[in-house]
Amino acid sequence: MINTRMLSMLALIAFYAASVQASASSMEAAASAIPVQDCVVEPSEIVDVGSAIPGVVEAIHVYRSDLVKKGAIIVELESSVEKASLELARVRAGQDAAIKLRQESARFGSLTQKREQELLRKSAISLHDVDKSKTETRIAELQVQQEQDNKAISELEYRRAQMVLQQRRIRSPVEGVVMERFKSVGEFVEDEPVVRVAQLNPLHVEVIVPVDYWGSIVPGMQADVTTGLASSGVYRATVERVDRVADAASGTYGVRLSLPNPDYTIPAGLRCQLSFLPQSLNEPEEADDDTRVVVSAESDSEGSLERCFSVGPVEDQSTAELLAEKLEEQTDSLLLRTDNDSVEVGYRVLASQQSNPQQTAELLTGLAKAGIKDRFILAQGEHKGRVALGYFSKLAFANERQEMLALKGFDTEILPHRKDVQHYWLDVALKGDSDSPDPLKKITASLASAATLKPMACYPELAHR
Repeated sequence: MINTRMLSMLALIAFYAASVQASASSMEAAASAIPVQDCVVEPSEIVDVGSAIPGVVEAIHVYRSDLVKKGAIIVELESSVEKASLELARVRAGQDAAIKLRQESARFGSLTQKREQELLRKSAISLHDVDKSKTETRIAELQVQQEQDNKAISELEYRRAQMVLQQRRIRSPVEGVVMERFKSVGEFVEDEPVVRVAQLNPLHVEVIVPVDYWGSIVPGMQADVTTGLASSGVYRATVERVDRVADAASGTYGVRLSLPNPDYTIPAGLRCQLSFLPQSLNEPEEADDDTRVVVSAESDSEGSLERCFSVGPVEDQSTAELLAEKLEEQTDSLLLRTDNDSVEVGYRVLASQQSNPQQTAELLTGLAKAGIKDRFILAQGEHKGRVALGYFSKLAFANERQEMLALKGFDTEILPHRKDVQHYWLDVALKGDSDSPDPLKKITASLASAATLKPMACYPELAHR
C-alpha cells in the first residue's frame, strides 16, 4: 500500500515537472514567435512643477535642457516679508532674558520665605505675611515655567517661519532634464506650473501588442530596442508592466518596458522597434538594474558584442596615462589619442554696442543711477571697449541677469565665452579570453568618473596591434 502511494506521488511530481518544462518551452517559443513591434521611447516621468502658494517669481535657476538633481532649488518666489519674519522669529527664539528675570524673582522669593519662617518661630511676623510670601514665591516659580513655555513656542514659530520661507523655494521632485519654462522673472504664480521636468533615467518604452500574443509577455522578460538613430545601437529593456485589460476595438493591449539611461545618452520622444527575447536569453534576475547591453551597428551577422571600446573623454593627460596603464592589464591592445574641442565655459552679458565714447559714458552714468555696480569696460579682445554687465557659468543665470536689466530699461546681449580644450581618448580591445567589459568600467569609474565606455568597431590599428 505504501509503495503504491509513493509511486503515485512520484508520478504526480514527474507530471508537474514535465508540465512546468513544457510551459517554459512554450513561452520561449511564443516569445521567439512575436514579430518585431513598433514602440515609443518616453520619459518615465513628466512633472509640471508648480508652487504650493501664490507669489511673484524672483529667480529661475534653470533653463531648457538643463540637468537638475532631485531636491535642487529651481525657482524662487519673492520672499522679503518671509525673510524678515524668519529673522524676527529667530531673534525671539534666542532671547532668554525674561526667563532669567523670572528665575531671579523666584530665587529672591525663596530666600525671603526662609527668613520669614525664622521670624515666625520668634513670633516677629504675622502668619498672613508668611502666607503672602509663600504665594508670591509660588507665582514667581509659575512665571518661570510660563516664560520657558513662551520660549518653546518661539522656537516652534521660528521653525514655522523656516518652513514658510522654504515654500517660496520650489524644488525639483525628480532628477532629470528641464523641458520647458512657463514663467519668467516678475510674473505672478498661483495655480499654474512654472517649470516642466522630465525624468530620463530610466526611460519607458511603450509598445502596443496584438491580443494574439496574450500571455506570451510577462514582467521580467527582456527585449532588444533599436531607435533608428545612426549613432545608436541596440539597447536592452525589461518588461515592467503588462496591461490586464485589452482594447476590444483594435484587438491590442499595452506593454511597458523599463530602459536604463544613467548617462542620458538615449533621448526620449523617439520612435523605436522592439524584439522580445526568448526566456533563455534573458539576463539573470540578480543583474544590476543599470546594466545595459549595447550592440554596435558594426557587429557581425550573428549579433555578437563588439570587443573594442572607446573610453573618454579624459581632460587631464596624467590621468589618461594612468588610466591607460591600468586598462592595459585588462586588454589585448590599447591606443591613446587626443582631439581638440571648443567648449563653452561661460557667458558674458554685454550692453548694446555704443557708437562713441560719449554714449558709453552716458550708459555708465545711467547704470550707476540704477544701482548696477557690476559693470566694467572690456580692455582687450574682439569686444574691446564694450560695457560688460556680468560673467556667468550657466546660461540660466545670464538670462536672469538680462531679464533684470531689461526691466530697468537696458538692452543687452548674451555672448558665449569659448575655450579650446584638449581631450584624451583610449581605444581598447578586450582580451581573447574575456567576454565582459565590466573590469574596464570599474577601472574607468575609479580613475576618471566623467569618462564613459562605449562600444566601437575594431579598426585595423587596434585589432592587429
